[in-house]
Amino acid sequence: MESIKIFGARENNLKNINLEIPKNRLVVFTGLSGSGKSTLAFDTLYAEGQRRYIESLSSYARQFLDKVGKPDIDKIEGLTPAIAIDQKSTSKNPRSTVGTITEIYDYARLLFARVGTQHCHLCGKKISKMSSSDIIEQILKLPDNSKIVILAPLIREKKGTSHDLLATLRQKGYVRALIDGVMVRLDEEIELGKTKKHTIKAVIDRVVIKDENRSRIAEDIEKALKESYGEVEVEITNHEEMGIEKNLIYYSEHMACFDCKVSFEPLEPLSFSFNSPKGACPICDGLGIRFAIDLKKIVDEELSIEDGAIKTMYGFNKGYYFLLLKAFCKQIGISTTTPLKEIEDYQKKAILHGSSEVVEFEWKNHKMKKSWDGVVKISYEMLKNEKDFTEYMSEKVCDSCKGFRLKPESLSVKVANITISDMLSQPIEECYSFFLNEENFAYLTKQEKMIASSILKEIKERLFFLYDVGLGYITLGRDARTISGGEAQRIRIASQIGSGLTGVMYVLDEPSIGLHERDTQKLIRTLRNLQQKGNSVIVVEHDKETIENADFIVDIGPGAGKFGGSVVFAGTLDELKSSNTQTALYMSGKKKCEYFYRRKQEDWIEIKNVTINNISNLSTKIPLKNLVSITGVSGSGKSSLILQTLLPVAKELLNNAKKVKKVSGIEIDGLELLDKVIYLDQSPIGRTPRSNPATYTGVMD
Repeated sequence: MESIKIFGARENNLKNINLEIPKNRLVVFTGLSGSGKSTLAFDTLYAEGQRRYIESLSSYARQFLDKVGKPDIDKIEGLTPAIAIDQKSTSKNPRSTVGTITEIYDYARLLFARVGTQHCHLCGKKISKMSSSDIIEQILKLPDNSKIVILAPLIREKKGTSHDLLATLRQKGYVRALIDGVMVRLDEEIELGKTKKHTIKAVIDRVVIKDENRSRIAEDIEKALKESYGEVEVEITNHEEMGIEKNLIYYSEHMACFDCKVSFEPLEPLSFSFNSPKGACPICDGLGIRFAIDLKKIVDEELSIEDGAIKTMYGFNKGYYFLLLKAFCKQIGISTTTPLKEIEDYQKKAILHGSSEVVEFEWKNHKMKKSWDGVVKISYEMLKNEKDFTEYMSEKVCDSCKGFRLKPESLSVKVANITISDMLSQPIEECYSFFLNEENFAYLTKQEKMIASSILKEIKERLFFLYDVGLGYITLGRDARTISGGEAQRIRIASQIGSGLTGVMYVLDEPSIGLHERDTQKLIRTLRNLQQKGNSVIVVEHDKETIENADFIVDIGPGAGKFGGSVVFAGTLDELKSSNTQTALYMSGKKKCEYFYRRKQEDWIEIKNVTINNISNLSTKIPLKNLVSITGVSGSGKSSLILQTLLPVAKELLNNAKKVKKVSGIEIDGLELLDKVIYLDQSPIGRTPRSNPATYTGVMD
């Protein structure tokens, strides 16, 4: 059958529609808002396609899926498997990025793990393998009289009782082992939890660094390397006494930096995964951001200490710290009745960050002696277990990984002279050009080229599809939560093209929304690409250019709600132009939108020094009491300026919102002229099945 036939569609406001649309064509459903376009496309065609697919599965498989009800329809003939691509945000998970949801990051991890060149994260030099003699030499350089325990790491974070391994160690004559950080004797009975992860290290020897022990230590190291296949750990039990920073040093025959005395673990894809302890930044746990005390939320410089300048020093059970602060100020000569903005900078620094000076004060009839640790440290300790902890915190880019989520060792690996962070921070257009240039990878050996060829092919294909749908401005490291609904939809379109499916019915919801006119042709070309693979593409759309490029147009109306729900036109573009529908009248220019007069521009909001995402040091003014349009090509920074800069600051100032993501370093003047800020987006307003327009607007009350 070369067409999809719909008989008696009555879902929502549809009025017993009978319709025939061609298969494997680009079909546009258009009409007034609320006329029934989405009902016909999503609630009828897609819903019935999904229902039939689920019914084809076994009863065992169906129990794990939501039950899909049958739409109110007589029958549909010629229906193919259906995939809906709507405008819902891709993910609310803080660990999701553009790279992860497109799977490009998975291939990037594989590429860097297989052909990446490791560099030292401390000095930046290329690292090389460490022989057993190099390891022995490094250990013997430890200060004399250092007490060391030579360990052979055998199991890291592995589940099981490890009975066989422990029995083997006993047979080899080992007396002790370090299990989960605890030293145990092997001649005692050891019971490990079967379902828990364990780390086991054999204790090769306990020895003191001395000249007479050099040969013994060398033999111990050789023995440890043999037991653990090229790895050895040295625990320095008196490291503080000897002035050594680390108490545990890891060595490997695999890779190491001799200058910095640092060993590196072999690379694997998990080394570049921020969802794994092997690759994630240890400071932010792979999130790229962390919450830190925001002094602006804790300190009010307009007030004195006595009047409440330090908000966390007041309230129930906080008098101890207030007395300590007053005693500290008195001891070093800081006035507690002077507003903080008027005291010297060095005094303010001492209050905020502490001093080693011991303070004497009285607390509940007891004389106390304690040093002042500073507002920041004390506030953190006081607040970390309280429910309103985040009220005094702000989200900041991680200082360690600079927002790239990985540990320093992983961020120092290079492919074609770029790190994985360089790749993630490049716009897709630049990234695609880089991977397209074969000269960048000419340095690879023949074997490395064989390994990398298939990986590079997958990366280039996916980058091209993203670029082709008009997303060349987005970076792979972009947080998925900051992506608009239109961008998320185009990402899914690109992913579907990459999947290579044929014989599928794709249903899309206004893919051109939020897209600049410059990029509309790219989108249409992508939809054509999807259709030419042998798929039916049904698009709910208002965009004139998309309608003009459709193979078949269905106009639903004539009005909205109960006045709509009928097919007023079905045919080609030429046939539409000769019809008399509302869509045809506007398409032909017989009807035009009326423009209203411009209002006076008197009061302004002035935003200064904005640097976020792709905006760099931008300052601008927005008139009040006007309808203001923020426009520009896709990815120019419209959402970054308004939704990620102006909105959170206005929410905090006007609505007293506590949990907002605030941008630091910017100035906004003129907000005092406003009463409140209201954010309207396209997300559904109802949260329960009982919600309807009457309950939401308060009519039912």
